[in-house]
Amino acid sequence: MVMEALHKKQQVRKRRSALERLRLLLVPGAGETDVPLLFPGEQTVVHHETRIFTRIHPQKAAVIGFALMLFAALTVIVTAGNGKVEIPPLEPVSVNSIRSSLLSYAGQESANQGSGTFMLPEGAVINSVSSREYLLQRGDTLSEIAGSNGLDVGTLIAFNQISDVRKIFAGTTIRIPNVDGVPYTVRSGDSLASISEKFSINLNYILDANDLQTELISAGDQLFIPGGKISEYDYKKAMGTLFIYPTRGRLTSPFGYRNDPFTGVRSMHYGVDLAAPVGTAIVSTMAGQIIAVGDRPAGYGKYIVVRHAQGFQSLYGHLSRIVVRKGQYVSQGQKIGEMGSSGRSTGPHLHFSLYRNNVPINPLNGYLYR
Repeated sequence: MVMEALHKKQQVRKRRSALERLRLLLVPGAGETDVPLLFPGEQTVVHHETRIFTRIHPQKAAVIGFALMLFAALTVIVTAGNGKVEIPPLEPVSVNSIRSSLLSYAGQESANQGSGTFMLPEGAVINSVSSREYLLQRGDTLSEIAGSNGLDVGTLIAFNQISDVRKIFAGTTIRIPNVDGVPYTVRSGDSLASISEKFSINLNYILDANDLQTELISAGDQLFIPGGKISEYDYKKAMGTLFIYPTRGRLTSPFGYRNDPFTGVRSMHYGVDLAAPVGTAIVSTMAGQIIAVGDRPAGYGKYIVVRHAQGFQSLYGHLSRIVVRKGQYVSQGQKIGEMGSSGRSTGPHLHFSLYRNNVPINPLNGYLYR
């Protein structure tokens, strides 16, 4: 089909070319006046067929012209008989029609754009930020409220300074801004330019959202950064999926396969080892309930297991001292024990494991934050 279409186009171009030459021969001056000037400023080439025509005897010219017309007519009839369409009459083409034809393939949003010109979409025009109050109802979720208002849930968390979504209940009043973004407190040394660069947000958007007339700001000023995103740390903390480091120390063995320190056999290490002096405080990586406390001399020695929300569990092994009891609830960062070298250990360190739905996961794979 494609080759047939290309063949038809070639035949049409050939017939147009033949008829155009015939027209130039029969109509004196046609080559000088009828060729459209497509691009102003360029010189049109003058055809010289009319000069050749003037040197031929008028009677001979008439005979030649008649013969050529008859040949062209027969060509059209034959090709039409083969199922091909008649040649449309040639018409001058204007510059405006060419531009319109080209732009018809582009969207309306790009019709007036120049090369390399950025056109601000209508939806990105930033007005002064405003907000409205909303009273949480039973069954409400932040994600549903955010979605119904065309916002990211991180915007609601940041705008209302929510540190834990599990601690907001029906009857709580929150504020819903009219545009996505985050609040920001100006620090010493900040400028609007540096803040704009930090959040990768156009400086003018910040000016408009905060109804600022100048770029002058001072430490302590409260700004709203339109389009700004809440940090992953703050988001996970508010959503209850943030785990903090259970202790300070040096990473001596990561999650994954390793050679066993006692046998040398390559085996899987389902956790991370953090080394520090005996007695270093061990804290709960996240709020939860103590579900196991024990001592396994041939394994983790003195250990603690804490159950957290959303199917997470954490294990702390090789402790020298345990300061919590089974069934006790602990908050994130609360001390639960002290580092030691109990059990099957080569020196003072904490073995820390993280599980989700009883499946071990790598704590360093985007879970732990300092």
